[in-house]
Amino acid sequence: MSDGRLSLSDRGLAFGDGLFETLFVQAGRPLLLDEHFARLRFGLARLGLPEPSPERVFAALDAVIEPGRDGVCKLLVTAGPGRRGYRRPAEIRLTVEAVFGPLPELPGEGLVVGMSPVRLAGIAPLRGLKHLNRLPQVMAQERMPAGAGEALMRDAEGRVVSGTMSNLFWREGSRWCTPPVVDGAIAGTRRGWWLERLSADIVPCAPGRLALAEEAFFCNAVSAWRPVKILLGRSLADVEGPPDDAVECIRGCWQPRVADAPVRSAWSGTLADALSGSHWGRVARREPGAGTPG
Repeated sequence: MSDGRLSLSDRGLAFGDGLFETLFVQAGRPLLLDEHFARLRFGLARLGLPEPSPERVFAALDAVIEPGRDGVCKLLVTAGPGRRGYRRPAEIRLTVEAVFGPLPELPGEGLVVGMSPVRLAGIAPLRGLKHLNRLPQVMAQERMPAGAGEALMRDAEGRVVSGTMSNLFWREGSRWCTPPVVDGAIAGTRRGWWLERLSADIVPCAPGRLALAEEAFFCNAVSAWRPVKILLGRSLADVEGPPDDAVECIRGCWQPRVADAPVRSAWSGTLADALSGSHWGRVARREPGAGTPG
């Protein structure tokens, strides 16, 4: 169903028992669906949930995405309704919902980036998943440093993990780097794309290491490139554009230039096929402590 009605007994609402994907939509067409579906299917396997049928997923998307419109679509898959208590019912009836809205108005200038006082916490089986438990990010947004457009979040040991709503890349000389996905961080689809496109390294990042950064940007599904102007109080060099010309600006949001592949083919084959055929899946195997289903 895709009418926006969610049962009060739904486990996604009660316990965060589910996943979501944020899809950038250009002219009625979701971009990088193969990347999003690889992550979604990986997450379902990791949570021990069955996959919905592709027909049901596309029906949910088709019901809300307005033809010809640019926007953002949020796709949710939860463990469905259940009785009181943490244990799932013997028969799982997934909820598959979607909602569509306009693109946000992103500022044209570079980001001012501070340090969030909120730490990310998580458990190893949930690393990188876009699960529905996002309270640390909510709290970080509520406690954003004054004047900052984004803030760095650290793990329990004080290492930089990500932004509050995006993944971080920085350049040291000719080398591009990004932190490993640990604790409650999300392994972003655009992060996977950039990791392969830039041949970037996954390196642990104490806050002091960012003093070596000559250039930095954040990325998420809404915009694959948001340059940093001031990083932890230090001005970075002005840049004329993204570090690779394989991205384009769509109404203020940067997105990878992608081939015009049939949308329905994005969910096909096995999970192993989806992972090996996507930037996200190939990068997931490189993460420290990776244990990839399929």
